[in-house]
Amino acid sequence: MLFRALAAMGAAIALALASPATGFALRSYWAAPFSETTHTPTFGQAPVFVPHTDPQLVVYGKDFKTGDKNQVYIQRFDGQGPATCLTCTGPGSETGNVNGVPAVSPDGQWIIFHSWRGHYLTIGSPGYGGMGSTLWAMRTDGSRQTQLTDVQPPTAGPFNGEGVDDYHAYWSPDGTHIEYAHLNWNFVTGGGEGKWDVRVAEFHVTADGTPYLANTNVVRPANGHWYETQWWNPNPKRPGFLYTETFPTPSGGGAAMTPQLFYCQLVNHYSACKNGGTRLTSSESWDEQAIFTPDARSVIFMSSRAQPGIFNTWVNLAQTLGLPNDYDYLLVLPLFEAGFLQPVGQESTDLYELRLRYPEQVRRLTYDGDEGWITPEFTWDPTNSFLMWTDNRFPNGYRYQFPVELDEWVSHFQSLLENPPGPDIVNVGQNGVGVAPLPLEQRTQIGVFTR
Repeated sequence: MLFRALAAMGAAIALALASPATGFALRSYWAAPFSETTHTPTFGQAPVFVPHTDPQLVVYGKDFKTGDKNQVYIQRFDGQGPATCLTCTGPGSETGNVNGVPAVSPDGQWIIFHSWRGHYLTIGSPGYGGMGSTLWAMRTDGSRQTQLTDVQPPTAGPFNGEGVDDYHAYWSPDGTHIEYAHLNWNFVTGGGEGKWDVRVAEFHVTADGTPYLANTNVVRPANGHWYETQWWNPNPKRPGFLYTETFPTPSGGGAAMTPQLFYCQLVNHYSACKNGGTRLTSSESWDEQAIFTPDARSVIFMSSRAQPGIFNTWVNLAQTLGLPNDYDYLLVLPLFEAGFLQPVGQESTDLYELRLRYPEQVRRLTYDGDEGWITPEFTWDPTNSFLMWTDNRFPNGYRYQFPVELDEWVSHFQSLLENPPGPDIVNVGQNGVGVAPLPLEQRTQIGVFTR
């Protein structure tokens, strides 16, 4: 928190400086202690706040196992009252109505969400990467649901738009643009080669209240690398966003399928990343999910660097052999599933902080990965007072993390059989992934920087 000496009062009084860009802020997030607590209720993965609401509202994607599949819900942050489904019905919901990963506009008026509606070829889960997602927008009450990307003409055949994916969309701090990652496997009508790119588009609303995107620019090319887009710089005077890209080592050596964190400072009317993007991390791990601190001086990100596992083992091998990145678009799905979506040698992750000007300076914020937790997407509350995220993990006994002796794991598994998980353990499909028939533990965490 920033402090000023108020001479008129004759004493030093702490004041929290606020502005439209930063809100609540500390003097230095880099030097501030960080702590976390578990919140009730537990939201779905990738929860985000709806600004300018009282009581405070949260939206998230989740499958409550009631037959509606994964949908976007809105609920009070304090857990009072029911969770209301926003996408269980709506235009195009007759086919493939699975939705997730909502993103709320800074003015709290619009929600962008990721949907499989109308698609037959689907892999993974909408919004997390895979195949079949297109971007939709709706009002925060669920009205005005409108498809934004890959809109097919009325004369198009039923399979004309298959093989694409638009995911991990985020709003610019002024609400005028969104950025997202795009996959194109539509080799029938879309010239697709199965590669990703990164796009920035203008968000508009017509006079009759219909949302649409315009002036879409590809700011990172379809080069065979895997991309995932992250949060924007909160300073609107320096437009740009964080993103993950599988990229060779800084020396130029090969390191196939090594996701690292980059910053895209936008130039030329949002049509390109300055200098092609700035590398922020260079570790032998999976670095992803990143957000700026409110002062825009530090970046908080998720990494698997602290724990050994199948994926980190792969990265070491890829660097040793100098494997090229040309085929990352084919490797990403099997390596991600092997590293994160099955219990043997599963990676776990923690939150880290780096300084934007000195990215080699990194400090660890959480130690949940030591207990097998995976920290995915996270967000600030509307006042920038705390972070929120939902952890996931396989229960003790199911996980066979490295390093552990086989007899130790057998002992854990025997204990699990004798004391099976209770009703609070949910199926992995709650996040819409549905790739492993194993129970999954979830918890929503609150992280706070203190002076």
